[in-house]
Amino acid sequence: MKALAQSIATVLLWGALGSALAQPAAPADGHDSHHSAAPGAAAPQSAPASTQTDPSDLSEGEITRWDPRTLKVTLRHREIKNLGMPPMTMVFRVPDAGMVGGLQPGAKVLFRAEQVNGAYVLTRLQAAP
Repeated sequence: MKALAQSIATVLLWGALGSALAQPAAPADGHDSHHSAAPGAAAPQSAPASTQTDPSDLSEGEITRWDPRTLKVTLRHREIKNLGMPPMTMVFRVPDAGMVGGLQPGAKVLFRAEQVNGAYVLTRLQAAP
């Protein structure tokens, strides 16, 4: 029985040592230290997604309903090329009521929509010129 206990202890010790030895060592200066081009150089900053959207990627639509309580806006829209969607009327979610702002039903808009976790979400919305 004692020999069995020692064997189990040995197997557990080797298992623990093996997994510890298999882990890569963390860099002393942190993860980002090996990403900069030169010492002291600032990392490149990316612009927010809303400013990176090419105006030609925006779709045209008209607000038919806006519910700030549920953060859902209904749009009658033309083709949404980035989603491969034909013209229709449908409901989109917005991340916050500020995105819709003062736009009311009947307002012509330009927008960018994405599918996120099965829901259609507006990532950009603005009044059409």
